[in-house]
Parts: sequence; structure tokens; C-alpha cells
Amino acid sequence: MTVAPSLQAYLDAFAAKDAEAASALFADNAVFELPLLGQRLVGSREIEAGLARIFALTERCAFEIDAAQSAPGATIAEGRLKAKLHRDPDPVEMPAALVMQARDGAITRLSAYLDARPYRLWSDGPIFAPTR
Repeated sequence: MTVAPSLQAYLDAFAAKDAEAASALFADNAVFELPLLGQRLVGSREIEAGLARIFALTERCAFEIDAAQSAPGATIAEGRLKAKLHRDPDPVEMPAALVMQARDGAITRLSAYLDARPYRLWSDGPIFAPTR
């Protein structure tokens, strides 16, 4: 299994909880979305703010990829998200799928699909910082 370099760089920055490094991987007008939460961020500034909010709520978080398929400009990966929120006594692990589009080495769209139904992980409110 080979994960596209731009997705692997994102996974590494995400696991390091480095919002600045992760958002720098996105094109200026990129889209980042978490459909489960109804969240959609546009542009590296909104993406950085959203990731910073996620990282502020978590002690640790990382995607573990089990399988990935890449074609020119797109990668689909599946695995698990492992996270430990500050507010919860126990860590969670849930199925996850990531769909990434990239152009010229920059992520243009990243969608993270999570099955958090058993955990109500972040369902009691929006996790992203409001943008203006």
C-alpha cells in the first residue's frame, strides 16, 4: 500500500497536532470537510482555524490507514481515527475514510468520513472555530 505523498504529509501533521503545517499542505482555495459534522471549510486560513480547534480538544489524534488507492490527482484511503479528547476518560477508535484530491502537490479537497455514532465524539456542538 502506498499513500500519496501529500496525504501522508497531512497524516503526519495531523498526528503531530500541527495545524499550521497541515494547513500549509492545502491550496489557497482548498476545501476541507467532515460530512458527519456538517462542517466545510474553504481556504487555508479557515482550515488552519478548524484544525487548531480539533487539536485544542484532543490530547492525541491520528489516522491509521489500512488501505489506499491512488490515481493521478486523487487518493481514497480507509482505516481508523484514534483520538483521546481532554473531556473524555477513554480514548476512541472509529472507522474512517479519507478522500483527497491534489494538484501540483497541494491538496485541493479533503473529505474525512467518520463513523462516530457509538461515541458522540464531537456531536454536542461544532468543533470548528467560527470564521468571519
